[in-house]
Amino acid sequence: MWKRRLSQIAILLATLIIVVVVAAMVAARAGVKVLAPLKTATVYPWSQLAAEADTANHCVSCHKTEEMHTCKSCHDAHGSIEMEDIPFNVLVQLAGDVPEPGNLRVNEILPYADHPDISVSLSQFLRDHGVEQFESVTLASGDGAAVTVEPASLSDEAVLLPHMDGMRFAAENLHISTWLKGVTRIVVVGVDKPLTIDGEATSIGRLLLGATASATIEQTDVMLKSEDDGQIRKAKTASRVEGAPLEPLLRTTGFTRLLVRDKSGRSYELSTDDAQGALIAQMWGETVLVLPQRGRGKWVANVVEITSH
Repeated sequence: MWKRRLSQIAILLATLIIVVVVAAMVAARAGVKVLAPLKTATVYPWSQLAAEADTANHCVSCHKTEEMHTCKSCHDAHGSIEMEDIPFNVLVQLAGDVPEPGNLRVNEILPYADHPDISVSLSQFLRDHGVEQFESVTLASGDGAAVTVEPASLSDEAVLLPHMDGMRFAAENLHISTWLKGVTRIVVVGVDKPLTIDGEATSIGRLLLGATASATIEQTDVMLKSEDDGQIRKAKTASRVEGAPLEPLLRTTGFTRLLVRDKSGRSYELSTDDAQGALIAQMWGETVLVLPQRGRGKWVANVVEITSH
C-alpha cells in the first residue's frame, strides 16, 4: 500500500517538475526572467500579492495585455508623467483664510523630485500651512476650471500630485470630473468671519470666491536710450491687482463717505473720490482696501470693518 502511495507521489512530483520546466522554457523564449516572480512569492505576504493581482485585474479593462502592466502604461494613461519632466518652479497661489497666504513653488509642495510616487494629501497640505478648520477649499487651474470640496468629503485619498503642468489634484473617492490638472490656485474659506462690511460678516476667502475684478495700479512711463543706435524707446510698467469690488458690497447707495477700521483699531475716513474703484484684495499676507485712484499711502491694510454713510 505504502509503495503505491510513494509511486503516486513520485508521479505527482515528476509532473510538477515537467510543468515548471515547460513554463520556464516558454518564459525564457518570451524573454521573461522567471526567477523574479518566484522570489516575489517568498518575499511578500500572500495577502498583498492577492490585492495587487486584484488591482491588475481592474487595470485590464483599460490597458491592452501586451502593455500590462508597466509604470509607463499607468502614468501616461492616468495623467501623471515622469518626474524629470515636471516644472517644479511653477507657482501655486495659496489664498483666502490662511495664516500665511502667498505663492508656493510646486517643489515646496512636492519636495521629493527623485521619488517616483510622491504625493501629499490635500488635508495634510492645509494642516502644514496652519489650516485646521475650514468651510471649504477651492482648487483652480490656469484654464479656468475649478473644484470646491467641503471637509466632510475630503479624505486622505484626496491628494496633490506632480504633473506636466505643475501640479494635479486627484481623489479616488470623488467623482473623476473633480480631478484637476494644472492647479495654479488654492483658496480656503475659513470658519471665522473677521471682516464686517456694513454689518455683514465675511472674510477674504469668501470674497475671493465671489465676483472679483482687476485694476491697473502704479502705471509708470519708462524709457531707455540705446547705446547702439541712439534711439530712445519707451514703455509702460504697472501692476495688476485682483479683488472684490467694494461698492456692490455696500448697503448705502450713493454714499458720501466711508469709515474704515483696521486690526489695530485705527480709523480712517474716505471720500467718494478716494473710494472710486476700490477693491478688497489680499496683498502682503493681509486683507487690504486698495484705492486705485490713490497711492499706496492711502490704502488701508489689515481691514476689519467698513461702514458707508
